[in-house]
Amino acid sequence: MRLRGYLIALFLLIQVGVRAHTIEWFSPSTGYFYKIDFENSQLSRTKNGLPWMSLGELSFEHVEKKDLISANYAVKEFKIENSDWAYLLISCTNQVYQINKKQLSLKRIDETYFRGANCLSSTFYRNGILYSFGGYGFWTSTNILTKYNADGKEWLSIQAKGDVPPAISMGLTAYVPSQDKFITMGNHLINDTDSKRLDVLDWNIYEYNFSTSEFVSQGNIELEEVKSYLEKDLTRYYIFNGRYFFLLDKSGREKNFDTIYIIDVLDDFKTYAWKNKNRLVIEGPYSGNFDKAFHVNGDTLIWTNVSNQSTPNTLKNHRMMVNDLLRESDYLGKLSQVPWYKSILEGSLVMISIGFFVLAFFLYKKWMKRKLRKQLKIMLGDNEKMLLDFLILNYTIGYISGHQIIAYFGKHKSSPESQRQFRAKIFENLTKSLRLLLGKEHILEVHTDEKDQRIFTYRLNPEVYQILKSL
Repeated sequence: MRLRGYLIALFLLIQVGVRAHTIEWFSPSTGYFYKIDFENSQLSRTKNGLPWMSLGELSFEHVEKKDLISANYAVKEFKIENSDWAYLLISCTNQVYQINKKQLSLKRIDETYFRGANCLSSTFYRNGILYSFGGYGFWTSTNILTKYNADGKEWLSIQAKGDVPPAISMGLTAYVPSQDKFITMGNHLINDTDSKRLDVLDWNIYEYNFSTSEFVSQGNIELEEVKSYLEKDLTRYYIFNGRYFFLLDKSGREKNFDTIYIIDVLDDFKTYAWKNKNRLVIEGPYSGNFDKAFHVNGDTLIWTNVSNQSTPNTLKNHRMMVNDLLRESDYLGKLSQVPWYKSILEGSLVMISIGFFVLAFFLYKKWMKRKLRKQLKIMLGDNEKMLLDFLILNYTIGYISGHQIIAYFGKHKSSPESQRQFRAKIFENLTKSLRLLLGKEHILEVHTDEKDQRIFTYRLNPEVYQILKSL
């Protein structure tokens, strides 16, 4: 509910058209923080957040104050190659600005009038083109892919195929330049219209290939530490340096962020945990502004802290190389690695399921045999039962002749015609009953005797024998 309330408040703030007094952002290309004060048109910068140093008065071109919103957390700068200009994007507005800090110039270059559809979207710069993927707007999360068309001065939709994520919103997202791919995972699916699905987490790890315009699922997030982190509300914070996600977290503390989870997207999403409750402390005026308190410059993590709260202008910078951070970290496993206990549990469930089916099959076969024995007992007469027992008993010996059957029933003193009729009748009754019960057409194998072609010999069909033998 905290997540939902935050998003509603953010959206309403945009809809009422709050005028911007200032916007602030971090410039990855210079390592400085910048601020524009629209009341006096001043551009300022700082290395740590305090104090601000004025660079001069900006000139504006096609910039309307009514189109701006106050933003000190959702402004992104992208340096334009071989130029003093850079793009500025402000979340939720779809507006595109260019700034030249040397010439002290700010101009708006787009002609879009849409607002509120891409709050908290993932924006990045690739091959000279601006992209905006996903976001939240109009009370629902979105998976819309767009790119900025400089000629038309408008955003264009991108069609994708494959395992398209249902939402790209409030998860871990990044463009990886070295592999020219977009990664998104742990996204929130939000739809305030559907009371049954206010906030659902998508644990899939998606990669988008620009050359094929295709999303491919790379598995699910399974590490409990990362899942727990992503289940929190929007107070979570992360940054990306082109290879590693750095997830800033606390271990049950109210102020000190003493834990960093590190995900290596170039090495099969291997994940590490760095913890030091006395080293990474963020308090004072920076505890709520992570863009100033914590950022990455290349392979260096930098966090800023107030050394003495009684003198708030006194700052202290902490720096750590990524390699040093990894050396002090514990390896947790691959992001999609199933925990050992879950593997055992799943294996146990599989074995139990197999055992259940084996037992069920055994009981079913046993029940079928019992049913067949009962049916044989009901349908066969005494003579047919005796004949069947005799055939089963002598199956391994070989074929039995008609004379042996007559002798077995004690009919050898009767006339030949009576013997023939008796033998024919009893065989007819037996084969009819067995065909009906077993569903087999060939019950007996009948051959002429090798010595006397006038005499027939009999034996059960092998398949029928195996069925009856097992009863």
